[in-house]
Amino acid sequence: QIPLSALTNQTELQQFQERESKRQKLQEAGAAGFIEEDAQAGAILPVEEEGQVVRPIVPFQACLEKLAAEELVDDFYSSALGNKAVASKTVRLKTFPPYLIVHMRRYCVAEGSWTPKKLDVLVPAPDQISLGSLRGWGLQPGEEELPQEAKETAQAEGAVDAVQPDSDIVAQLMGMGFSENGSKRAALATGNSSAEASVEWVFAHMEDSDFNDPVPPPASTGGGTAVEGPIIDPGSVSMLSSMGFTEAQAQGALRATAGSLERAADWLFSHSDDLDGALASVNEPANTAAAPSSTDAALGVEPSASFMDGAPEYEMLGFISHMGANTGCGHYVCHIKKEGRWVLFNDEKVAESQNPPKDLDIFTFTNAKFE
Repeated sequence: QIPLSALTNQTELQQFQERESKRQKLQEAGAAGFIEEDAQAGAILPVEEEGQVVRPIVPFQACLEKLAAEELVDDFYSSALGNKAVASKTVRLKTFPPYLIVHMRRYCVAEGSWTPKKLDVLVPAPDQISLGSLRGWGLQPGEEELPQEAKETAQAEGAVDAVQPDSDIVAQLMGMGFSENGSKRAALATGNSSAEASVEWVFAHMEDSDFNDPVPPPASTGGGTAVEGPIIDPGSVSMLSSMGFTEAQAQGALRATAGSLERAADWLFSHSDDLDGALASVNEPANTAAAPSSTDAALGVEPSASFMDGAPEYEMLGFISHMGANTGCGHYVCHIKKEGRWVLFNDEKVAESQNPPKDLDIFTFTNAKFE
């Protein structure tokens, strides 16, 4: 994540925004030029060249600190407590592989409008980074893993209640002319939150082939055919479905990422080339007590697999940049460091880059000092 609160050029950015606001007002008023006294005072400056645009600058280190910081998770289901509570989460690395990809998350969803946008911010990436502070050491003194059995028992006991749609919401939707089965599906998909949310879900899924089909019964807990995993939040399923994924795909992604909505979205996009195959591996029933976790199964990792672990110092090897103003347009180019020089790869065009834009990257590839 890119913490905009950590930008280092707040004063320059604010002055630029004020000048742009005045310039826009003059243009809208049909003014042919700047007011003489304001122009002489330098209060308003024309911004015609790209180099004059002032963008927020956020240090790369601030992004690493944001990644490593403790995050509070509301409504986290605790198998130890048997209900939802507030939990704290931190991200750490178990091993340091020979190559590492750092994703600068410039794409986000605008608050309120839920429309995708691209953060127009500069994050200068250093040539060398040290990630020693991100190394994880497993369970610490006083810590213990959450009991898995209690979670599974609670899931089985609450399965029947979890699939009961709110009768009032169903009645309101049916009063609008929607089918009973479709209304029930909408109520369940939105977690019985409200009729308004259910209506939005209906408009987004009324063309689904199974929209009018009866709601499937809860998965049986006997016979060894149930797929174990975290309790799936219907609201998260609805959110992922609104992105164009099916309900089954959303549930599989949430199951593969321990119920994390954010990670589930990344998982779906990263497995888009063979989504059906990835979902099949996630949805396979648990085999034995030594079976891999759902995440390991999705990635094809064996329980006993070992990974190379080197020093936490990395050197930039290359980066990918998105040349475009938003998520709906643009073009990707790549810079690779070869023999001490930066080389630009733009489709079939290859050329040496004198000033590689290391502050506009989306993905940064680094290689470790591995011995």
